[in-house]
Amino acid sequence: MRSFRTLLSKPLRIAIIPGDGLGVELMPWGKAVLESINAFSSSKLELVELEAGFRSYEKTGSSVPDETLKVLESCDGALFGAASTPAPAPFGYTPPIVHLRKKFNLWSNLRPLKSLPIDTLSARPNLDIMVVRENTECLYVGLERLVTGEGTGKVAIAERHISEKASRRIALNALQIARWRSKKRRVPGHLTVVHKANILGMSEGLFLQSVLDVAKEFPDVIVDHNLLDSFMFKVIQHPAEYDVILAPNTWGNLISNAIAPMVGGLGMVYGINVGEKLVVAEPIHGTPAHLEGKGNANPAATIRSAAALLQYLLPKQNFLSHIDHSILEVLTEGLDKVTPDIGGTATTEVMGEAILRHFRTHLQA
Repeated sequence: MRSFRTLLSKPLRIAIIPGDGLGVELMPWGKAVLESINAFSSSKLELVELEAGFRSYEKTGSSVPDETLKVLESCDGALFGAASTPAPAPFGYTPPIVHLRKKFNLWSNLRPLKSLPIDTLSARPNLDIMVVRENTECLYVGLERLVTGEGTGKVAIAERHISEKASRRIALNALQIARWRSKKRRVPGHLTVVHKANILGMSEGLFLQSVLDVAKEFPDVIVDHNLLDSFMFKVIQHPAEYDVILAPNTWGNLISNAIAPMVGGLGMVYGINVGEKLVVAEPIHGTPAHLEGKGNANPAATIRSAAALLQYLLPKQNFLSHIDHSILEVLTEGLDKVTPDIGGTATTEVMGEAILRHFRTHLQA
């Protein structure tokens, strides 16, 4: 990736893309993480703010303006916030994060899900799961058409694309991650493939067979596969049994969102979109209307996204572990330091400032 060349010559160039709604409200905390790294570590960053989102679509006809795409061509990474997407979306509209995945071929989506000491109804202990999601195909290709059937009225048809190339590529990625986690944790690597090949025999069957073919090169990793509906039942009952979970695009999104409440909720979870030339990190919560403008949305996912982006680009640093330790320290300080979604009474500002205070201390230690 470009970053390895950049490390030798100039600062990493990082784009900041707030988007809409909660993205705009929470992005200052992600930006503050990057600015703290600039101020208190040897890693130097060039930050550039760019536009994208539904407001951009209304102004320019595209959720990601041409100028944003042009600047991103010279960036090492980007921090994306969230975007407002009406339902149903206008015909031809592509959400900005999906637009970026397609434009820059961000083919792997990594979503870590790890337990935190949070006392909420859905929280579960001892979870350390990595969801690996193929990021460019499935229903997310966004190819739909409307036809009129004889005697049926309008019929909406959506295409679903699964290719052997993309399936083998994401399989290799997931298996490498399972092997790496195995060595780090000194336990056998375990990959669970989730699919619906019993119903979608051709597309899901191709995905599953492609993964199993690549898995033959990893005899040290235990590989099993589950039907989506059966898997969802099992993971809710016994989530600690899972290590790395691999799924096509649509199922991967559903799976990570379903597990999120067990590790503190969507306000705590981030994802990393990885391509050959660009990495984009994002909180996965989107911008729910009931939280906009209230001043008490959880900033942790945005904060962790910023640290995870730099951790991916600079793997020898400890930015993400510093942030996670900072969050743990804030969680022990009391409910007045955390937002209502995880049982507290704090505002976004109070929780954000508390996390950053600890993070800056770790950076200067």
